[in-house]
Amino acid sequence: MALITFMSDFGTVDHYVAAVKAAIVSESPNQPVTDITHDIRPFDISHAANVLRNVYKDFPEKTVHIVAVDAMRGKSKALAVEIDGHLFVGFDSGIFSLISEKKPEAIAVLENGQSTFPAKDVLAKVALRLANGKSLKDVGEMADSMTELYARQLKVTKREIAGHIVTVDHYGNLITNINKTAFDKILEINGAGVRYAIRFGREQFQGLHSYFSDVESGDCYVMFNSSGQLQIGINKGNASELLGLSVDSPVLIEFAND
Repeated sequence: MALITFMSDFGTVDHYVAAVKAAIVSESPNQPVTDITHDIRPFDISHAANVLRNVYKDFPEKTVHIVAVDAMRGKSKALAVEIDGHLFVGFDSGIFSLISEKKPEAIAVLENGQSTFPAKDVLAKVALRLANGKSLKDVGEMADSMTELYARQLKVTKREIAGHIVTVDHYGNLITNINKTAFDKILEINGAGVRYAIRFGREQFQGLHSYFSDVESGDCYVMFNSSGQLQIGINKGNASELLGLSVDSPVLIEFAND
């Protein structure tokens, strides 16, 4: 059987997470279920998409991902979607259009019924069937499309990369949509001798750090994290609070040759 992961905005204070897992293991006690997180900000599709986009490829192909974020969407359809060799079950909120540049290989609309707890009554049961080898056509009615959302794109020229903060993590670190691939490409285009300044809020940096520990406690660092995203933080501090920046705040890298 394939692995099931579980991500939600349920938190861990109430019974919701346990109830969804119980719906799985009561039918299949040996089914492996791994939590991604249950601390997604309530109803925050952007936060959920950023977390999922950065981790799902670390799991084996054919892993089934339960995505129970903004799960009480009224009449919103429940979907099973195959993307990049992984299977996802969740709601037609647009989240699945934000987790990969690739289009879905297949989409199935699930029977949602009248459940007031669809993560338990629908998503968990479908995830278990998929983990046990059923195909999308076995769990729902095949469809050609789903709701699509469009992430804000980078503005990239020879002289600048203009992006913004896409999420604030548990530590208050500011994660941007500026990626190392774009940065390295502009460095290559400009050639030797190019200088650059990274600007955000009232701050300006003339270079990048390799690790957050490159700076003293309380000082600001700027680096590309393990996912290749430009990250701004404060060593042992909360950058969002101390810098006064949050989701959608602009971040700019300007390039200049000597």
